Amino acid sequence: APIEQAIQRMVALHRSRQQVDREAAVAVRALRDRGVTWSRIGQALGMTKQSAWERYSGEE
Repeated sequence: APIEQAIQRMVALHRSRQQVDREAAVAVRALRDRGVTWSRIGQALGMTKQSAWERYSGEE
């Protein structure tokens, strides 16, 4: 059924995005551990330093 195939594809894409998000968070932590600034990380990701911090710092 085309709808079931579309749903399965959506689920697969969602899982892939979750995995990519986890890997990105690990990469950001590694960069921060090496002293890379939030400004530089944000610039590389096409966002502000505040947005990068909010997404990846793990702080509230």
